[in-house]
Amino acid sequence: MAGTLLYKDYDPRLNKKNNERIFGEGHIGGKASGLCFAEEVLEKYNDVFKQSVKIPESFFIATDYYQMFLNYNNLNDITEDTPYEEVEMRFREAKFPPEYKKVLTEILNKMYYPLAVRSSSLLEDNVKYSFAGKYYTTFIPNKGTDRERLKQLEKAIKEIYVSVYGPDAVAYRRKHAPDQKELMGVIVQQLIGSQKGMYFYPEVSGVGFSRNYRRWTDRIKIEDGVVRLVFGLGTKCTGRGYARIFSLTNLRLRPEGNNPKEIAKNSQEAFDVLNLITGEVDTYNINETPQFLAYHEKIGDIAQIYSKRENAIFDINMVNSSDASNKYIFTFENFPRRHKGFFNIISKLFKYLEEEMEMAVDIEFTYDLKKGEFYLLQTRPLSSYESFRKVHIPKDIEKKCVLLKGDRMLTNGILKNIRYIVYVDHEVYSQYKDKHEIARIIGRLNKSIGDRYILVGPGRWGSSNPYLGVPVIYNEISNAAMIVELGIKNGDFMPELSYGTHFFADLDVDNILYMPVFDGYENNIFNEEWFKKGAYIDTGVKIFEGRFDAYLDGDKMIGYVIAQEK
Repeated sequence: MAGTLLYKDYDPRLNKKNNERIFGEGHIGGKASGLCFAEEVLEKYNDVFKQSVKIPESFFIATDYYQMFLNYNNLNDITEDTPYEEVEMRFREAKFPPEYKKVLTEILNKMYYPLAVRSSSLLEDNVKYSFAGKYYTTFIPNKGTDRERLKQLEKAIKEIYVSVYGPDAVAYRRKHAPDQKELMGVIVQQLIGSQKGMYFYPEVSGVGFSRNYRRWTDRIKIEDGVVRLVFGLGTKCTGRGYARIFSLTNLRLRPEGNNPKEIAKNSQEAFDVLNLITGEVDTYNINETPQFLAYHEKIGDIAQIYSKRENAIFDINMVNSSDASNKYIFTFENFPRRHKGFFNIISKLFKYLEEEMEMAVDIEFTYDLKKGEFYLLQTRPLSSYESFRKVHIPKDIEKKCVLLKGDRMLTNGILKNIRYIVYVDHEVYSQYKDKHEIARIIGRLNKSIGDRYILVGPGRWGSSNPYLGVPVIYNEISNAAMIVELGIKNGDFMPELSYGTHFFADLDVDNILYMPVFDGYENNIFNEEWFKKGAYIDTGVKIFEGRFDAYLDGDKMIGYVIAQEK
């Protein structure tokens, strides 16, 4: 068998097959390179995979077409300091050069199905920084006349190009690649799934990490990896919503435990689909639109019914679904038993991609329950993670000095003499109507404080759903040294005990410590009396100044935030 492919030096143009689907002479970007690399790994180990993994039809538009677009529309004067609203307007009004239109027409003449249009920038998915979630991916129905289809694709590419100047992307580049020029490539890829009425979507979407750096129990091995699965489009997979998490160490272990109420609370109900009429991604709740279930013959493999009356979970065919106290939830409970081949594929992909890349990997994929088809959509290096040396927690910590204590999802880390704690009061936040305004307050503080600080608040930081947690974006928390998520007893705010989202990828790259704390749980402490002290500096937000330390022991799964003042 041939030697290692050497990802760091990989050139996709050396493969003649790629030259037939690359347009332009520039770089095709990190995401496209990762996909081409994965395809070569699958070909190299064809005797192992035996055609069990497919890659969608894809075409790659190189970065020189991005520069051509800028030149043609006199957009080179735009900088990272240009107001984003102005950037959006100018890109929206821009036209595609005739040569570029010709390329898009050629691509569309080969693709007569819904499309995923993905960013693939020069800096994206590189060995050190992934830029995960910072640039745009969108979907188009690719239906109508040739002119309408071309307009759909042009609009999608413009959205990707303008995302280069988005606030998150700019903040991330300034922090991690301040002296490097960014250029954007594009992947035009077959959207995997099937049409259900006026909608198009895959049955199962997921992300996988060959290393599980943030374990919810010490029974899990880091090197076994983790996957995160959802029903519908993968847009629900990489955000901070609900998904099913499987550690390959033990497929039965759940982050939320085995209590039916907790499983139901942490199971997916909302899912995303592509509307083939409007071209928009629509979100539905399965309990408000149960008619979607009828489209899926194998729905019992991933969905069940929770009975609130009995506090029990049943298979769909075992209980009366019309009972008002019952609800559908995507538990994926029967999935491991009925789809053992899926986990065999995941294990092999982790093994051989890691060997060839010579580093941990991050993949995105779809899976069809009935056909058993596995499509690999994306492969990239797993964001760099530097494990801290073994942590020794002081034995003489006084109880009154303990502000926070947690016992899961911890990595090793120590912070000393942190000057500020920024705290969002869960009671004020839950009652306040404009929750996005509180997120903007945090963003302004993140910029003005200067020093690194400890950020504490209810539920999931960075959730797109403000009722699950404060909906901050990357550039609003990028200066934090540590983030604490509070699980409030008898409330809806619960941390997400799972690796596999863009949020955690950012924490790893930025070396931001993370600790979830569950109020009222054994071995967890939320010293609420201490946090009740002090005055609000803005709606629901307090800043505490002092000398604060944090000790996180990821081996023993115990972490503290303490105040040095007695």
